[in-house]
Amino acid sequence: MAKVYIAVQRVLGHVYPALGIGQQLQKRGHRVTVLTHSSNEMLVRRAGLDFLPAQWGKFPEKFVYEQTMEIHAYAAGGSPDLLICDSSQAAPAYAAEMLGMPWISLQTTVPYPDFLLPGSRTVQERMRKVYEAELNNVRQRLGLAPLSDPLRTRGDLAGLSPGLHLVNAVSLLFPGVESLPAQTKFVGNCVPDNGEQRGAAPLLEPARDKPVVLVCASSTGRHDSREIMNRYIWAAAGLAGEGAFELIVSDHQPYQGRQPLPANVHWISEYPNHDRLMPMADAVLTHGGCGTLQTVMKYGLPMLIVPLASDQELLASRCAQLGFARVMGAEEISRERILAELETLLLPGSPLRHRAKQTAELAELRSPGEAAADEIESFLTNTV
Repeated sequence: MAKVYIAVQRVLGHVYPALGIGQQLQKRGHRVTVLTHSSNEMLVRRAGLDFLPAQWGKFPEKFVYEQTMEIHAYAAGGSPDLLICDSSQAAPAYAAEMLGMPWISLQTTVPYPDFLLPGSRTVQERMRKVYEAELNNVRQRLGLAPLSDPLRTRGDLAGLSPGLHLVNAVSLLFPGVESLPAQTKFVGNCVPDNGEQRGAAPLLEPARDKPVVLVCASSTGRHDSREIMNRYIWAAAGLAGEGAFELIVSDHQPYQGRQPLPANVHWISEYPNHDRLMPMADAVLTHGGCGTLQTVMKYGLPMLIVPLASDQELLASRCAQLGFARVMGAEEISRERILAELETLLLPGSPLRHRAKQTAELAELRSPGEAAADEIESFLTNTV
């Protein structure tokens, strides 16, 4: 059996897929170690996997040289048979290249082609050139050849493997454009199996005399994203306080407001919690992270998406196109708009509710974790 290291950045949307895949590999007899920020140590150990603190990986696009040397030291000392690299991080891939070690990449969102990305193409190209120069400077310091694949100058594909690239998403979320690298495999939404939670007491008991709206917040550390989330969370909390619905807020941070929350607003900071909260909900208000969207899809719930990043804008647009979501820009946030959108989602005969139920039947045709493990084992058989 193989010794596998998985290196991922600290954000939960990146950590959860790594844990899900790691657990599946470990069930098959492989030894799995996760290299991520120390803030995630409890999650890794709870999943039954070994842990190594990758302190330089807090910001995937910064301190790439320092990240690479840190991971290089771990990999050189542990001699894994395979390194699975978060595709948003260049450093793990560079460490594998330096050691001549087999490596594959894991992308936690859909790899949309350049021409579908929102914003100015001129600005995007300029930023890519700057990032390429920075990365090649690091590669020169490491004794590596300059980048030859232009895709690896994209932030979400800086760690792209030429051998196998796993995408933690269902192909349903991809718009069907034939522009992906040949080594790309969609495996679905891999999540950890927290078996100890299945028999646990409910996190809360909603009154159920009103519809229940679940807010799923992002764990991103960006201040601008946090400000946007706070605006729609407080707007929704105010509406719940006026009796429009019951509200559950899922946030990795404890409630920090100065005023007590209304009685029908529940703030849950224990995580992971989506699989324990989704069955209680009638609709979801979220930022639109790829993992969160797919969990909502699994439970057949309609959603209102307020995107925080470019890939989330594309995913939100795709969900709206598929007919089970509404999309609202950050500049459109208001109590009136949120109330109107949520009322549309909560209508018993809403077409969005019907379409959400239909989509749930299409999105989970097989176990994503097993699909990922199958691909990885095939790669190991043919490479190692």
